[in-house]
Amino acid sequence: MRARRASGGREGELVRSATKLRQSVDPLLPKLSDDCPPERFDKLRAALEKVREHRDDKARLDKVSRWEDDLVRAYAGLLSFYLEPELPGVLVAPFPGGEVSFAPLGAAPKESQIAVQQFADPKRLMIGYLSWARKGYHFFATADGLYCTGPSAKPPASFLRSQLEDLPYRLEPPREGRVECVHLAHHEPIPWVGVNWPGAERSFRVCRECAKSDRQLLASISRGVAVPDPEKAFPVEVSLNVDCRGGPTCVHHDVPELPRTLRKSYLFGRLSDAELIDQYRAEVRPVLERSRTPVFVAGGVCFGNHLAQFLDALHPTPEERKALEETLPEVSGLFEVDEPAASRVLERLWPDHAETIVRAIVPDPQEAERLVREAKASPGRVSELLRRAARATHEGTLLRELPRYSSLVPEAAFVDAVARAFRSQGAKAAEKQLLQSLPREGKQRGIGFGLLIALDQERPHAWQFTDTDRQFGQSLAPLAKRTLEGPSPEYHDALAALLGAAGVTQWGVREP
Repeated sequence: MRARRASGGREGELVRSATKLRQSVDPLLPKLSDDCPPERFDKLRAALEKVREHRDDKARLDKVSRWEDDLVRAYAGLLSFYLEPELPGVLVAPFPGGEVSFAPLGAAPKESQIAVQQFADPKRLMIGYLSWARKGYHFFATADGLYCTGPSAKPPASFLRSQLEDLPYRLEPPREGRVECVHLAHHEPIPWVGVNWPGAERSFRVCRECAKSDRQLLASISRGVAVPDPEKAFPVEVSLNVDCRGGPTCVHHDVPELPRTLRKSYLFGRLSDAELIDQYRAEVRPVLERSRTPVFVAGGVCFGNHLAQFLDALHPTPEERKALEETLPEVSGLFEVDEPAASRVLERLWPDHAETIVRAIVPDPQEAERLVREAKASPGRVSELLRRAARATHEGTLLRELPRYSSLVPEAAFVDAVARAFRSQGAKAAEKQLLQSLPREGKQRGIGFGLLIALDQERPHAWQFTDTDRQFGQSLAPLAKRTLEGPSPEYHDALAALLGAAGVTQWGVREP
């Protein structure tokens, strides 16, 4: 404890507190639940009332303040001060919730003096009953007073309601006893810290995305609570929250529990929620990495050493899959990415397998060499460059499957350009190509409307076409859809059928 000079304001506060307690001892006693045996509190009330009877006898009060129960001694000290209000220096005592100042009025312990002098604050009043809590009593401080449930760990309903309002996170309403952040409520596989409260039949959980470095779930839940054994009353746990599909031999089936050193640091308020999760992950990671077989994890889902299942979950393009199949067999131990995306895995593999990855994605040696140089010059853009290269290679592969033409008439060139844009880049690109190359008149307009129907985009653009164009396009729509979506080996026949139905003959020459 440390001392500081008392102010006139503090003296006035003590006089006002003493004035109220001279009238009644009720403010010093908690409200008892049906589970709480009243005998000890009745005894305390009787002792307090006996002191109050001598509220104007300073000599008697000074004598009582040196013996009797701690709260009774502190009460006598305050009433004695009221008779001769000469305030000594103020002491400052450290508590888990912060520092608390009080005036040393007698020989009672600091906890009892704080409780009596600051009884209007239920949390401060509860400090005077900490010794009772260690002997088996449960206390709960709410805005409307201090409650005692005796040996029962079940908190009052009013305490639970106010607790949810004061939590430092926005959590979902209780569901089957669980109070969770929105990510965990939607079963997202994100590591979390949890505080269980068996007495309230509730558990509180916050994931790493929500956890903050300046907040602590345990401190918020246990604020305003005094129980016999806080560690047993509020067991803490941390989970990697991995959905393990690697089988019974996978390392994720036997992850070490939260070490006692970390648990103690968190209980004593030395670690925040975010720090506890991060330090636990750092603690168990070497255990996971010592696995003799690869352990593939993506987006919180563990596939063990099942490479094929891991690859399927990444949804790679054929080019990305080829690159992954050539590099991932060289991986050992834990291999984890935060989301199931091929680009994230390739980015992780890039520092050690850059040339292998690029050669698998980009068949052109000169383009592959250029891409490696560009990626090494801009390490932060590796994922973007790989996606761009994979997309370009994929588009090139698709287009090479289609026949090439020369001497195309305008109608044929128009349809061919839209079809190639659709097959290589998708419906949006095809729609854009169609509208940009659509002439003001001619057969292309009717053919174009048929293509828009095949793309399911005719409604937004119907106003640009005449009734004749729309009727013509509707008749061509089935053939247009076959041209866009049919198998590559049938592309030439589909294109010829569409143009023939549109009355376009001698439309071009297919190159060998």
